[in-house]
Amino acid sequence: MSVADLSVGDVERLARSVLGSPDVRLLDAQHGYGNRSWRVVDTAGRGFVLKLGDPAVAPKWRSAHRALALVAEEGVPVPELVFDDHREGCLVRVFTWVEGANAKEAVLDEAQEARFAASLGQAAAGMHRVRVEGFSSRLDGSAPSFARWSDYLAHRLGQVRQRCEATDAVAPAVVERVAARLDRLAGLLDDVAEPVVCHRDLHPGNLILRPDGTIEGIIDWDMAEAWDRAGDWFKLEYEVVRTRPGLRDALVAAYLDGAPEPDRWDERRAAVHLVETLNILPNAATQGWSTEYADRAREHLESLLTTP
Repeated sequence: MSVADLSVGDVERLARSVLGSPDVRLLDAQHGYGNRSWRVVDTAGRGFVLKLGDPAVAPKWRSAHRALALVAEEGVPVPELVFDDHREGCLVRVFTWVEGANAKEAVLDEAQEARFAASLGQAAAGMHRVRVEGFSSRLDGSAPSFARWSDYLAHRLGQVRQRCEATDAVAPAVVERVAARLDRLAGLLDDVAEPVVCHRDLHPGNLILRPDGTIEGIIDWDMAEAWDRAGDWFKLEYEVVRTRPGLRDALVAAYLDGAPEPDRWDERRAAVHLVETLNILPNAATQGWSTEYADRAREHLESLLTTP
């Protein structure tokens, strides 16, 4: 049975079984990449997130679980994985529910925003203290690993190029401009880039806040990969700082914690912005994302390509 075939009754039965609870309530059903998820409340009133996926996403999920475990050891606030197994032809995961408001919806005063920026910078720094063996799209060893950041960026661009060609979302000339700019940048970075755990999806909806503005938990680790630390600064700048520009300085200060800016930091961030902004465009075409979101990506990409 595939995830798409499951009825609400099937999901409730699965939830009762894996949680060992005689009664559950399903709330807030959501669809993601290859999965469906629900907020679940058990008989004792405890909150969980139940995620169901088709077996094809198993390597991606194993990688996510590895990332989650590694950053938890560094004290990064994350949900706990409490169940992970196959049931009825599906992959079943259960995480603890992280209570709070997400940063997309939270209305913060000046003091709360300062605490948000500081705790986010500290959390990102904690992730990036976790060194791994090589640059890779999987932390479980199920994908190629590259010793040099330039080689991984070339590999990543190749994947994005294929998506662009398959969707006609980007003119070939634009893709070639990105490739040329990325090639010039990548050669400068191999001596300074280092593979660390990156969440890669630090948009405001994945940042859950306490009432005082500090981060209670960072959720949804399914995009986590082994990148240079600049990998997380794409979403931090493109999504978080864009909506809350006043927190940039405090965020950077907390992230650096008195250390100097990383070597070739502008170039490292620019390389990630190029490949990740380009990737938005075929994804927008296949996932039905808004025209406004795609247009913003096109404008940002053009800005990157015309910056000296």
